[in-house]
Parts: sequence; C-alpha cells; structure tokens
Amino acid sequence: MKKIVLLTLLFTSFCFTNAQENQNTINVYGVHGYTISPNYKASMLVSMNNVYYDAQTFTLPEILSTYKDKLAKVGINTANLKEDAMGYALYGYDKDGTIIKYTTNSADDLQKFLSVRSVGVTKSDTTMEFKLTRAQMADYAGKALEDAKNRAEALAGKMGRQIGKVVYLSDTNYEKFSESLYYGNINNEREYRINVSFELK
Repeated sequence: MKKIVLLTLLFTSFCFTNAQENQNTINVYGVHGYTISPNYKASMLVSMNNVYYDAQTFTLPEILSTYKDKLAKVGINTANLKEDAMGYALYGYDKDGTIIKYTTNSADDLQKFLSVRSVGVTKSDTTMEFKLTRAQMADYAGKALEDAKNRAEALAGKMGRQIGKVVYLSDTNYEKFSESLYYGNINNEREYRINVSFELK
C-alpha cells in the first residue's frame, strides 16, 4: 500500500513539474520559402506488345528508329537518350521491347519529349528529382529559425513576456526528394520548415 502511495506522489510531482516546464516554453514553427531547379526524368515503354497492326510489318529496330526521328524533329537530342533493356525484361512481356529514358533540367524540353507520339511507344513514368546541399540546408534552416524567432517574439509579446534561448529544435526536411509528375503538377516553389521551442521569460 505504501508503495502505491509513493508511486502516486512521484507521478503527481512529475506531472506538476512537467506542466511548469511547459508553461515556461513557447513552441512555434519557422518557414523559409525557396525555389528549386530540378531534373526531370521520363521513361517511355517501346514494345512490340504495343503494336496493334500486322506484327509482320514492324520490327523493334524500325519502331525505335521512327520514334527517335520524331524526337529529333521536335528538337530532342537523341544522344541524351538511354535504353534500359534490363528494366524492360523485368516487366515480363512476351514480345521484344526496351525502355527509353530521358533526363533534362528544362520543363519545356520535357513537354516536347512527352508530346511525341509513335507506333509502339507508351509513357511509363515521369518524375521530378532534386537534392539540397548541406550548405543550402544549413542556410534555409537558419532563415527558418529567424522566422520562428519572430513568430515566438510576437506571441510572447501578446502575453507580456519575452523569449529566451532555444530549448528544442526539430528539422525533418529531406536532403533528396523524388516526386511523380503523373498529374502534370510542376511546382518549383518549396518551403523549409522547422519546429522550435524557446524559453519563455
């Protein structure tokens, strides 16, 4: 019985102390907006499975040649194209084919590439990829921290109090990201967000 009473007193004391500590901090988020310059990657499935005409009149090399000629006509440098025969093999199709991959940092060139239609060719996937450097992350985190400080000072002022040192900071931003462009939403504006707790005086 004494143990139960002692545990209850200790738990009550902990909750009271924790509540006091929470009253002496202010929790806010900070944000910094920035613009990215991503790489765009598109993959096209070139396959005899996609030929719905007399298969005897088409060969895979002919389909590839026709497709590349059409790409060149819209200004796509076919030397930048890469074939992924292994990737195609993993799909398990029963007819010959390959995957054509294209990478560019130009949204306009990506649109040109995707606009080309050719026999036996269908879109596989399109993604947007970007990587922040450590220097960029440090810079953006610093600016987000300054924003958090301004928010905390404004809120503390409403309560007639002041903020002190940072007692907690959480930065869960990713260094690399890859986003599908399945719906065609290309948004180069991003936000770097952090959560910060300041001492409240």
